[in-house]
Amino acid sequence: MPGNLYQMDPQSAAEKAVSVIGFGFDLCRDVRLSACLPGPSGSRLIELDSAATRDLVFPDGVVVKDVPNSIKYDKGERTRFRSDVLSFSQMSEKFNRDLSLSGKIPSGLFNAMFEFKGCWQKDACAAKGLAYDGWFLTLYNVELERTNITLSERVKQEVPTTWDPAAIAEFIEKYGTHVVVGVKMGGKDVIHVKQLQNSNLQPNEVQKTLKQLADERFSENIGTSPFSEKPKGEHYIPGQLHQGVLAGSMRPPVVTCSKNNDIMNIYIRRGGIDFGQSHSQWLSTISQSPNVISMSLVPITSLLSCARGNGFLSHAVNLYLRYKPPIEELHVFLEFQIPRQWAPVYSDLPLGLKHRKQSSPSLQFTFMGPKLYVNTAR
Repeated sequence: MPGNLYQMDPQSAAEKAVSVIGFGFDLCRDVRLSACLPGPSGSRLIELDSAATRDLVFPDGVVVKDVPNSIKYDKGERTRFRSDVLSFSQMSEKFNRDLSLSGKIPSGLFNAMFEFKGCWQKDACAAKGLAYDGWFLTLYNVELERTNITLSERVKQEVPTTWDPAAIAEFIEKYGTHVVVGVKMGGKDVIHVKQLQNSNLQPNEVQKTLKQLADERFSENIGTSPFSEKPKGEHYIPGQLHQGVLAGSMRPPVVTCSKNNDIMNIYIRRGGIDFGQSHSQWLSTISQSPNVISMSLVPITSLLSCARGNGFLSHAVNLYLRYKPPIEELHVFLEFQIPRQWAPVYSDLPLGLKHRKQSSPSLQFTFMGPKLYVNTAR
């Protein structure tokens, strides 16, 4: 089945989680282990002491050997969280904080959870309110010590030192925009609600709707799931359930819309083995097939403060994250961002008197005088 492509057993999941620490990541992409980008020759983008290592023991007796001492492990927790109804920018900022980042520019994770697929300015105008309710089961966290994180010299040498759109785009495509410094492994089962601009519901009414959906989904007494049975008064959006009921830890989201087409409900599960079963049945499968549910990230440019070309790269990354052109078209997009002078440069057009450099004949006369003088000196 296609869904099996995303499944990992506990051993391979732990090994993969450790291996991606220090890899690059494109913030415009959804959070997936397969989206992490290795450095030169498959190495990490940051420098770690490979001589000082030990074995890490994970739940269920899983052991990952030769892990650098600077990579730590701790047990996770199981939490239920229901957000307030927030604006687009407020929710985007919250998702960024969960990734250990600041700012309001939406991440790929945020876009994936709320089914945003266009220009973020247009997405923001289309959404009146956003909220979510879900269970987050973290089996374990893999974290890098945040002291003295140093970018590899080989990566630093590849940073373009001039405004070269093709070279800068190649660097971003190769290494991403951030460095992975933490991974949360486990599973999550979340309902995301997107209130559209044509909705007349008040925030408390949206919250009430979300609570009702969540209570139905997470109730231990319910034997069915929105994955296998359509909620009353709702309809599926065509194309959103194109793969049927799959068994996988990264099953496509199920999107439904209210009968008034003013509220979208996005049901998302990550981790575990998902057959569209009830929440309680799915919970028991997370330990069998954990997957990434969140990450901690550090901007690459923050590790290049003294490197030549960091200003150009920072500018390009900011433009890329803000406007999100397709990565394969980034070099073309950056070509149009070269600064151009649409006004005279300072002192290029002075407002005072200026001596002429070339002399030319001129006529000089007075209305009251009897003679006409020809002056060839200026």
